Amino acid sequence: MQRCIDLAAGAEGHTYPNPLVGSVIVHQGMITGEGFHVKAGEPHAERVALNSVVNRELLGSSVLYTNLEPCVHHGRTPPCSDLIIESGIKRIVVGTTDTSDRVGGRG
Repeated sequence: MQRCIDLAAGAEGHTYPNPLVGSVIVHQGMITGEGFHVKAGEPHAERVALNSVVNRELLGSSVLYTNLEPCVHHGRTPPCSDLIIESGIKRIVVGTTDTSDRVGGRG
């Protein structure tokens, strides 16, 4: 989770009004993908992390870590929760619940 927070810090001052978010994908103790939300309107951290995975066959047995609950709503980007489900990842570790009205524990 600390790696997620460290990644997210790389976008400090650029994501407003969105929060700072980092995501890491781990397979058998090894990081296979990671990313952070760079700028409002750009892909979210989960999408960046998933896009960075080279061997997508590993996703079904991987864990996605993210410091903020994935979004479930359509905004400037599609819902991250849908993308995660489509990827085949079965386990997600979330640092904190998104308290916004549009997500609020549904991600």
